[in-house]
Amino acid sequence: MESGYLVLIISLILAAIDWLAVARRRKRLEYIFKPATLTAILVGAWLLAQTPHDAWMARLFLAGLTFSLIGDVLLMLPERFFIPGLVAFLLAHLCYIAGLNQTPPPWLTLAPLVLVAAIWLVLYRGIAAGLRRQGQRALLVPVTIYSLVLGLMLLSAWATLFRSEWTSLRQALVIVGGTLFFASDAALAWERFVKPSSWLRLLVIVTYHLAQVALAASIAA
Repeated sequence: MESGYLVLIISLILAAIDWLAVARRRKRLEYIFKPATLTAILVGAWLLAQTPHDAWMARLFLAGLTFSLIGDVLLMLPERFFIPGLVAFLLAHLCYIAGLNQTPPPWLTLAPLVLVAAIWLVLYRGIAAGLRRQGQRALLVPVTIYSLVLGLMLLSAWATLFRSEWTSLRQALVIVGGTLFFASDAALAWERFVKPSSWLRLLVIVTYHLAQVALAASIAA
């Protein structure tokens, strides 16, 4: 277990280099350290999965990290790879959702549902309007599907609050991870389709890496 956490710490060092590369617009460094960071997180998660754990969740979270790594690589390629990258991250979120819902969600999940739905609706309306202004209506359907799955992932993470079989630490890690992942993807869409911003680009990558580390760490929590 200790080796897994050590690798996750190393991944944070790699992530910090990537954040610096994004802040300074050093594309070559980004192309090296973005996939390197996710690779380290994936290795750390795999090591953590070798200890006593929830096997169902571990397998699906490892699959989610693998699809995320594929998505990272695809989104660094030319624009024509945007949809394949989106599909890779869609599959990653579906893996996380399945891992968080080994049993049906408690009925108390309806409590955070209202808040998640409200946040989702506000963000979606702005992003959809941005797509229309840019003349990218063809992306409306895939972006809508992706955003719905993203919202479901966030809801699934918060629903763990009502799962008595989960430890408090695991609940905290998946809630932090799910929330940061939602924030990262929302910021990415806003920066890409609504209002380009250098600080948003940095926010996207920082929250993304922290989200993945939290989700990976939850495997053995």
